[in-house]
Amino acid sequence: MGSTRREEILFHAAKLFSERGVASTTVRDIADEVGILSGSLYHYFGSKDAIVFEIVIAFVDDLNERYEAAQVTGETGRERLDHMVAVSFEAAADHPFATEIYQNESGLSSQPDDSPISVAVRRAHDYWADAIARGVESGEFRQDIDQQHFHRMLRESVWSTVRFNRASLAHDAERLRHDLIAVFLDGFASGGPAGSASAKAAPGPVRQSEVTGRVAATANAPAANDSELDDLRRDVRELKEAIRELRLLRGN
Repeated sequence: MGSTRREEILFHAAKLFSERGVASTTVRDIADEVGILSGSLYHYFGSKDAIVFEIVIAFVDDLNERYEAAQVTGETGRERLDHMVAVSFEAAADHPFATEIYQNESGLSSQPDDSPISVAVRRAHDYWADAIARGVESGEFRQDIDQQHFHRMLRESVWSTVRFNRASLAHDAERLRHDLIAVFLDGFASGGPAGSASAKAAPGPVRQSEVTGRVAATANAPAANDSELDDLRRDVRELKEAIRELRLLRGN
């Protein structure tokens, strides 16, 4: 079955909104893309804002239905997040440009709390938050990472992936899903999954006061044999080089 005129209007409007922004797109622009007169467009939608609303709310409502349907009793936190990323990509492919519009238009994300879009978006966020919380409570996910920060970073990465891979999303969805889940849940280091030695937090930057203190301690060390002195001299040279680099960084 071919697309209806209403669906054509929504598709072309969404593409224009994502490329130009809602404010810079006129009803005439949309009508020209569809191949109808501007007046004819008003037979289907009362205003440009009504078109924007339908594009976004249709996407978020469908997304929530997919999140709900993807839940499996007894699944792990990782499995649930994996399923959610997969259906997010599926929904984004079926609703072209809706994610870009929502991200680009600040007015859509700052609507009243009781507006249909705000209610639907909060419901979508709750699915992510619940999956992460379950994983933390079961001990599957780390407890030293703020759940809200992880939730926000993962969710935004999903939609950024959609944005930057729009043209190939349908074809590359499986690879993109695998890469995103692997990086967020296993890490990018080559030593193995989170919790392994390679995934431990790297030491923070060395403060100049600490470097200076080490140099002073080395200079005041008791006399040692030639081999130890050579090692100490090498350490001092390395520490001096570190101080120089820190000063250069501070100067920038």
